[in-house]
Amino acid sequence: MRSYSGQALSPDQVALLEQAITDEVGCCPFGHRPRFRLTGPGLVRNDLVRNDGTGADPAAFRIGTYGVIKNPPAFIVGAVKAGPDAVLDYGYALEGIILAATATGLGTCWLGGTFDRTSTKELLSLVDGEIVPAITPVGVPADKRSLTERTMRFFAGSDSRKPWSQLFFDGEPGRPLGKVDAGEWTPVLEAVRMGPSASNKQPWRIFREGPSKFNLLFAEDKAYNRALGIPIQELDLGIAMKHFELAARACELPGRWSRMAPPPATSVWASSGSLTYIASWVA
Repeated sequence: MRSYSGQALSPDQVALLEQAITDEVGCCPFGHRPRFRLTGPGLVRNDLVRNDGTGADPAAFRIGTYGVIKNPPAFIVGAVKAGPDAVLDYGYALEGIILAATATGLGTCWLGGTFDRTSTKELLSLVDGEIVPAITPVGVPADKRSLTERTMRFFAGSDSRKPWSQLFFDGEPGRPLGKVDAGEWTPVLEAVRMGPSASNKQPWRIFREGPSKFNLLFAEDKAYNRALGIPIQELDLGIAMKHFELAARACELPGRWSRMAPPPATSVWASSGSLTYIASWVA
């Protein structure tokens, strides 16, 4: 959601988001610990509520978004120390926070480039080696999307997703995994397919190996991935891993993410093009 009502977040909503931030920072699959902050002009905290039920946080900062985001009451901003898989872990953690917000009816929107990165870095007081991969506005959605939002969604293809046959495979690239054959894992894979990604490129590919092992691979667009100076598509991989994990838990299916060494079945998918092994879901 890029258009918001402008309504301030209530103390209960602020508390929920801050709890989600606390819950997510210590459970990333590759061990990084990103840090996040909830900020913005429309935060109402319990210690600031006046008799009329209002009260803004005087320490909150407004983040510039070049007209892309309308009337956001707040933002979730964050940073992580740069390193292998750091941006992936950041995406995994921030998507967990975003899903917690979404579950309560709040709107969000991943922003990887269209925000004032300089002021955001100043707000977070970055230490050496830290980067800001992405942020999100958060608030009550507006009743109607703005023209800017409708235009951006149209050109990004935000309401469409790649078909199963391009994303999920049964053991090897030439054998798509269909919903019937996926069986009880169908809603898990569908949760991955429906996840957001930068410019809706969906750079994840999943190969089933046996009844309950799934290998996640990266179909990188190298020029696009490095255009902002950070590996922006690694955010998408973290999002995919979070969606897979939460859907598996909801379906009471076993497993966890693990990086296998050496990578499984490398020779099988090497012929399919530029795919890089990321991790495996194993029981």
